[in-house]
Amino acid sequence: MCGILGQITSKPIDQNEFRKTLLLMNHRGPDDNGVYFDKNLAFGHTRLSILDLSNQAHQPMISTHKDYTLVYNGEIYNFAEIKRELEEKGHSFHSHSDTEVILNGFIEYQEEIVNKLNGMFAFAIYNKNNNDVFLARDRSGIKPLYYYNKENDFSFSSEIKALKCFSSKINLEAKILFLLLGSVPEPMTIYENILMFPAGHYAYYSNGKLKTTRFSEYQYETKITRPYHEIVQDVSDLLHKSIKRHLISDAPIGTFLSGGLDSSAITAIAAQYRDNLQTLSLVFEEKNLSEEYYQNLLVKRYNTDHTSFLVDESIFLASIEEFMASFDQPSIDGLNTFFVAKAARESGLKTVLSGVGGDEIFYGYPSFKNAKTLNFLAKLPSFIIRGLQIPHKYKKLELLHIENELASYLPTRGIFSPTEIAGFLGVDIDFVYKTIARLWEEYNSSHIKALDDKVSFFELNLYMKNQLLRDTDTFGMANSLEIRVPFLDKELVDYVLKIKPEEKYARNINKIILADASRSLVPNEVINRPKMGFTLPFEYWFRKNIHKFDLDDNIKNKFLNKQLHWSRVWALLILSRYDEKL
Repeated sequence: MCGILGQITSKPIDQNEFRKTLLLMNHRGPDDNGVYFDKNLAFGHTRLSILDLSNQAHQPMISTHKDYTLVYNGEIYNFAEIKRELEEKGHSFHSHSDTEVILNGFIEYQEEIVNKLNGMFAFAIYNKNNNDVFLARDRSGIKPLYYYNKENDFSFSSEIKALKCFSSKINLEAKILFLLLGSVPEPMTIYENILMFPAGHYAYYSNGKLKTTRFSEYQYETKITRPYHEIVQDVSDLLHKSIKRHLISDAPIGTFLSGGLDSSAITAIAAQYRDNLQTLSLVFEEKNLSEEYYQNLLVKRYNTDHTSFLVDESIFLASIEEFMASFDQPSIDGLNTFFVAKAARESGLKTVLSGVGGDEIFYGYPSFKNAKTLNFLAKLPSFIIRGLQIPHKYKKLELLHIENELASYLPTRGIFSPTEIAGFLGVDIDFVYKTIARLWEEYNSSHIKALDDKVSFFELNLYMKNQLLRDTDTFGMANSLEIRVPFLDKELVDYVLKIKPEEKYARNINKIILADASRSLVPNEVINRPKMGFTLPFEYWFRKNIHKFDLDDNIKNKFLNKQLHWSRVWALLILSRYDEKL
């Protein structure tokens, strides 16, 4: 896991300045760094050594004949199979790294190599023969890749901070969408002219132009028609394969254990393949919010090498500034990831497995249960919807006026209503609605048949990709920690998304297919427990100390009078770092 940086310019590159910029991402790769310069091109890399800890895996990696140069961030879990295939075709290898597999794979297959990769990745390859650069990013967007492209100057990076010299002006549409969603949806970022390279795409940059092509996206058809018990067995087999692959590491590795079904299933299966598995949990003094009881069930059953990290009010307050300084652009979430990543690194781990993705593919969020009701309400006359909005907690029902399928999703997942957003930012409400309409153009779900699958599409593409995975990368890398997400294994996701939605629901058990697939390994108390969001006692601590935060007095009073949910006040606090007027 690493940080990558590249520049292709029309002017000579200041090599010293480039090296300084690269060091802004030293936290992503404190084990090694390297640079490559050729004409008006520069590649840089900071390395966190996970596979092949030797210098043979150093980057930028140059091919045997010196005509291709690669910088890469990620992990490819099927690299051994691809390597054997390439060796049969005559390629030789000088390392045991997945980096060299990508490099030789591109030399052999060109852009088609991306369809063979099962893992998380963002990489760039310079072809010296024709002076172009190839870029690619994994389908789920697990690994970030930002870029700036203007007037024959092209730069890319794993983090925005390395590109802010090109643009620091705040994007108004990004602020609107942050207040709507709690994150800034790609391809835009909070800064104008700095974009996120789209997930599931590759591109060639040549002669000042970037030509982008989609190579992969989530598929929900054709549905699997096998008996339920066979589907459960298939999912169990795929989970075992995925987790076994994700445990490949030459550095210390463990699992996050929250006590919920997702992390418990990963931990239980990982314990089948790793003796004395390391596990890590957050615990709290507020026992009603702590999941320590469920965590300990797994720890005792599998005798894991467990570390519990206590987060209390004083740690929360002392960490706010460091937390906010860690991210490039606003996110309403991430504090939990920030604390658990810090604890993991302090315990000596370099790599951990996380349960991100489980709710999105096994349909565990409230948004799935609410979609049918919202879809019905969206068809009602406007005056009825306005009547429903009168109680404060139903203000977000204004989003039912959206004339597309987001109307069945955003009232559940949204943070503020369009009217509230317009008021906070001082913009015309029509501009807010036009911004949401452009969001639909980017995240159009019309090609999907079932309503539940449409919600899954939004959860995977809007919420998980832009918030959960971005937070996972940001706060993991801030602590020089690689976080892996086995629920997003390509084979597993491709199978689970083609299971009929009705198979994924049970009256009393959330994520029934995952529960049944791991039932022999996970305690019944975990399977049968009510779903509990991993929120920590933030609201209590935040409310108690609200006077310490720089927020408008009117907002503070509404929060204290319980007219604003803590997450909404938190969103305004986060955004205030990007706009002094809030």
